[in-house]
Amino acid sequence: MHFFAAMTRFQAFQLHLIASAAIGGILLGLLWFLLYPAPLFRAMGGMEILFLLLGVDVTLGPFLTLVIFNVEKKSLRFDLFVVATLQLVALIYGAHALFIGRPVYVAALGHRFDLIAASDVDAAELAVAGKTLPWFGVEWVGTRHATDPKEKERILFSAIGGFDYGYFPQHHVALDSMRAELLAKAHPVSNLINLNPGRSEELRAWLAAHNRNETNTVYQGLKARGEDMSVMINKSTGEVVGVVAFKPTYLHHAP
Repeated sequence: MHFFAAMTRFQAFQLHLIASAAIGGILLGLLWFLLYPAPLFRAMGGMEILFLLLGVDVTLGPFLTLVIFNVEKKSLRFDLFVVATLQLVALIYGAHALFIGRPVYVAALGHRFDLIAASDVDAAELAVAGKTLPWFGVEWVGTRHATDPKEKERILFSAIGGFDYGYFPQHHVALDSMRAELLAKAHPVSNLINLNPGRSEELRAWLAAHNRNETNTVYQGLKARGEDMSVMINKSTGEVVGVVAFKPTYLHHAP
C-alpha cells in the first residue's frame, strides 16, 4: 500500500495546504526581512506579485489536490507530481521576479530620494563603476553631477525617462557628503500631516517610536515604482531616520 492509500481526499488537501503554507511563510519571511525591509516592499509594488505567488502556492495547489485526489486512480502519483511541478515552477518564477525586482539603492539627489530596483541598474554601468549590486537590503547613497558635457547630456535624457543619477553607480557618493544639501531642500513634517489627512496620530506614533517629533525632524520625498513615500531626516544632523509610508510632496526635477 503506497503512502496515500490510507488518506482521504480532505486529509491530502490538508497536508498539501500545510506544506504550501509553510513554504510560503518561509519565502515571505526571507522577502520581508532580507530583500524588502519594511516599508520598501510596499514602495516597490511587490504586494501584487506576492499575492499572486502565494495564491498559486498556498491556494491553487492544494485545491487541485482536493479535486484530483482519489486513491482508486492508478495515475494518482503522476497527477500529484504534475500539480507539485506546476506549483514549484510558479513559485520559482515568482521568487525570481521578486529577487531581480528587489530594492538595491536609495539614492539621494538633493531634492528627493529614488528607490532603485536591481533590474533597473544596467550591468554595463556597474562595470564602469567597478561595483556589484547588494544582495540583501538596500544601500543608501548620495549622488554627484557629472562634469563631462556628454555624460551630463546622457544623464539628462535618461532622467526625462525616469532614470536619474541614482541609477548610475559611477555617480554614487557617500550619503554623508550631502547632509547640508538634504537639509536645505527638506520639508517640514507638518506638510505630511496636511498631505495625509486623518493620519496625524499614526505619523506622531512613528516619530515617537524613533525618538523624534515634528520640530526636530524634516523629510524629503522618496520616488518609488509602486508607491511614493517619505524619508525622515534628523533636522540637526542631516542623518536619515527612516522611511515612512506617507505620501510626500517632492520635486521631480532639481530646482
